[in-house]
Amino acid sequence: MKYIYKIFIVPFLLMALISCNDDEFLEQSSPDQLTSSSFWRNFDDAQSGLTAAYSELESRSNFWDGWQEGRSVVEYFRSDYSLPGPDASNYGHWMSVFNFNYTNGHTFINLMWRTNYKGLNFANQVITKVGEMTPEQISDEEKNRIVREATFLRGYYHFKLLTLFEQIIIRDQIISAESLDKALSSRPEAWEVVINDFQQAANMLDYTSNSADIGRATKGAALAYLGKAYLHRAGDASSAQSEDYSNAVTAFQAIVQDGEYDLEPDFLSNFNGENENNIESVFELQFKSGDATSWNATRLHAFIGDWSIGGWGGLEATMALADEMKSEGMVASNGLHDNRLYASLYFRDDFYNDANNPQMQGYTWDQLMDWQYESLNEDKVYFRKWLPNYVYDNSYVGVNVTLMRYADVLLMYAEALNETGATPQAIDIINNVRDVHGYMPTISVSSQADVKTQIIHERTMELTLESVRFFDLRRWGMLDQAMQAAGRTGFSKTSHAYLPVPLTEIQANSEID
Repeated sequence: MKYIYKIFIVPFLLMALISCNDDEFLEQSSPDQLTSSSFWRNFDDAQSGLTAAYSELESRSNFWDGWQEGRSVVEYFRSDYSLPGPDASNYGHWMSVFNFNYTNGHTFINLMWRTNYKGLNFANQVITKVGEMTPEQISDEEKNRIVREATFLRGYYHFKLLTLFEQIIIRDQIISAESLDKALSSRPEAWEVVINDFQQAANMLDYTSNSADIGRATKGAALAYLGKAYLHRAGDASSAQSEDYSNAVTAFQAIVQDGEYDLEPDFLSNFNGENENNIESVFELQFKSGDATSWNATRLHAFIGDWSIGGWGGLEATMALADEMKSEGMVASNGLHDNRLYASLYFRDDFYNDANNPQMQGYTWDQLMDWQYESLNEDKVYFRKWLPNYVYDNSYVGVNVTLMRYADVLLMYAEALNETGATPQAIDIINNVRDVHGYMPTISVSSQADVKTQIIHERTMELTLESVRFFDLRRWGMLDQAMQAAGRTGFSKTSHAYLPVPLTEIQANSEID
């Protein structure tokens, strides 16, 4: 991590080197200049350090090339159910991700590596420096809460890196001159670090935080990601352990039994900014439209939204996704398809062509397609998730993005139960999610294999465009099959299941070949 952390370490090393010579000893220090050793003075400093650790979540500190585009291109474009929108062809570095012909010098690969390690650096500073603060500087209660949250964040950043890259560098201590260059770790070693941090955070955190701390890590978030980590390790041939599924059951079961969360009946409201931090939200990335006190907005909706509704046209969905989501037919209790379909996608359908009740941003599909394209675009499908009710002329908005929903917890819980032989319990959970969010009837399958197939379908219905599809396919051993079906001929399981270590890291780190 020489390249990333040099800006933090070298100034201090230089100060030490120039502070003396053979002829004289001169020690200079500015009494009003903070350093890494003098910064951690009180609660406000500790809280500021923790805020910095949160700031790198999902590359959000790099607005345009990070959260806005880099993370979206890397995670959305590699799904078999996604297509580049009409604007994407203008950007060769976007299309190289879609076509799987990128190299380790790709700017977005470097960015995903860099921002997550920056978050790790901040989290480690908080864990160590706040942990060393005295009762005179900070109360035990405040100290413990801050260290607990930073421990969760350290687990999160390592987990994020481990799902993106095949090999990573474990960073569980503050960077020093001696540890600046460090070798890649094995995946089993990295999984142990991730699981240990989530376990520690789950043991230490509470379920709730006060209203001023909405969006911070809680016990529920730690347990959810602990269970998710076990599921992902179970699907990792290099690291899987026999008890991974049962450990996942234990983690998810604790969340369910504690009753802190429930399914939000209005499925669409989880994504349009109208019902943020609701009862279904386990861990949510906070955004806010600008006002007199702060500015923390996003234009993710513009990247996702098609030209026809005033977006940039960066992304489209495949017809195969719409077909899968309509595959059970119009059997919902309100006479429609599974209602999660309409909250996830825009497509040509009677639902979007009712002139008396226009559901597509205030218009009908045919109106918008005719105005924008002079065509009905019957073969086009666009994403609806993460869009406010109106995209047109809606520049920067404060629509939150939920990183972990209770529905995801329930479906992962059902998967873990099914894998451990508790298939009847898994079926009950699946039916609950289908009923509340999709208005769908109970499933008729009962065998373990058929229930797993149903879970794969339910995760498509529930979690499309929530950055899980590519990683789910990989842990299920279905990536090759899915990419071939999607016509993604550039994909190679050997080369593209994980991102390569960035060239910048290889060039800067003498411990990596």
